[in-house]
Amino acid sequence: MEKIRKSKSIKRAFIRAVAVSMFLVFTASALTIYGCYRIQKYILPDSQEVWLHTRTVMADGRVLEGAHRSILDEPARVGLLVPEGSEEEITLEHTEFTIERIESGFSELGPKQQLLYRAAGISMVGLPLIYSVTGILLCAWWFYRKKLWPPIRVLADATGHIREQDLDFRVDYNSDDEFGRLCTAFEEMRQALYDNNRQLWNMLEQRRILQASVAHDLRNPIAIVEGYVEYMQQCLADGGLDDEELRHTLSNLAITAKRLERYTDYIRDLNAIEETETEYSVVQLPDFLRKAAESLSFLAQQHCLETACHSAVSECQVKLDEQIFYRIVENIFSNAVRYAKSRISFGYALADGMLTITISDDGEGFSGAILRKKDTFLYSEDKTREHMGLGLATSRILSQKHGGNLELSNMAPGGACVTVKLAVHKVS
Repeated sequence: MEKIRKSKSIKRAFIRAVAVSMFLVFTASALTIYGCYRIQKYILPDSQEVWLHTRTVMADGRVLEGAHRSILDEPARVGLLVPEGSEEEITLEHTEFTIERIESGFSELGPKQQLLYRAAGISMVGLPLIYSVTGILLCAWWFYRKKLWPPIRVLADATGHIREQDLDFRVDYNSDDEFGRLCTAFEEMRQALYDNNRQLWNMLEQRRILQASVAHDLRNPIAIVEGYVEYMQQCLADGGLDDEELRHTLSNLAITAKRLERYTDYIRDLNAIEETETEYSVVQLPDFLRKAAESLSFLAQQHCLETACHSAVSECQVKLDEQIFYRIVENIFSNAVRYAKSRISFGYALADGMLTITISDDGEGFSGAILRKKDTFLYSEDKTREHMGLGLATSRILSQKHGGNLELSNMAPGGACVTVKLAVHKVS
């Protein structure tokens, strides 16, 4: 069984660094104090140290004397002097013991010995203090250089990039501690900002293209209105405008006014769609998808078209906006009904939190011009302007609001294919 690896912690790293520093400081201080004590002990003997003198009177009148250096209050083994070759037994009755104190005062030492003794005493106090200060400084320097400075530098550089509105970079810091997780969260925030800015830029660019396209398309009906107005003014001035010509001119003006009305309605609808908020609800898959395909198949039957549905979605519950889903599918399906010859196909797939919807037909397919401008709003090439292509534009905006996108392509044998991806959330 694989062991679960514990995540690293700045707190544990700091405690470990302090513990190692304290161990080294205590070890060095203990060795220093012991060494200085031994030096002082060597220079100035213990005040309890004495000379133990022995004086033994032999039977023949000889006197044997000896001396032993020992410490009071400590047992000592004293040897007695025996003449070489003598077999006479020596007993304590014939031996006298005397104790002579060893003068070991500091004043009895020489100048060099006093200096060395004082240096050893100062070192016993000063060196441990120096070790402590040095250990604290080295521990703080090491911890800052190894644990704090690298992520601080990475985050400071990232903040500078963001301040300069440059989001094309990465926050790279490979560590499993708190700073590593902070840098990972910072990278996720940068990626989210980058995606949002890119999406906002695309939407602004598409709006600019939409405004330019609408302004260009409005020129024609406006020019027609201006032409008819000038024509009527000229005819009224000449007095040559009869009732038939007036009715014909007014009829054309009414048709042109209707076209202008449709343009304003489309623009108003697009603005309303952009302001639409997603409202998620829980649906059961694939039943929800199958019912949607069945409801649209009735529309295809009215146009004598066959439908086919292929689903690779297993049983699950997800959260999605049903209204957005139906508006997207209905817009794409209505376009497929208009261009299909005999058959329309549905395809559903669910992977990595993305619901993929594919609707294809066996019509002529998209032209090269449409595919080249597939990332813009207006898709239609209808010269009559009865269909402006805003159905696909609406679907594209709604798919983006649902966290997905819309793509156009052509089928290999022939026919158009629209693929929509919507972000969904599985319900456990």
